[in-house]
Amino acid sequence: MALSMEEQRILDEMERKLASDDPRLASRFNKFGQQRLPGSFTSARARTISCLVALALIAAVTVMMFVLSPYGRHSSPPQPKASAGSTIRPGSTGSTHH
Repeated sequence: MALSMEEQRILDEMERKLASDDPRLASRFNKFGQQRLPGSFTSARARTISCLVALALIAAVTVMMFVLSPYGRHSSPPQPKASAGSTIRPGSTGSTHH
């Protein structure tokens, strides 16, 4: 719905009065609805690069958590101990019968 000439004049007068009374508030109203992100993040290439960097960081953190967790440590199984009466020399088959 269009404003009449008188309504438009009153509105313009209110805007001028607001700008002179409180310039900070008037500037905030003028910025209302404008983009908040800088122009560099609006391009598709910048968004793609940002996503790839974020994914790489997430992957690095995930790998580090796995490496540092107790489940990530690979230990060798315990070796069976020889009894006191039998000795097994390296290179022998372990049998005592000749």
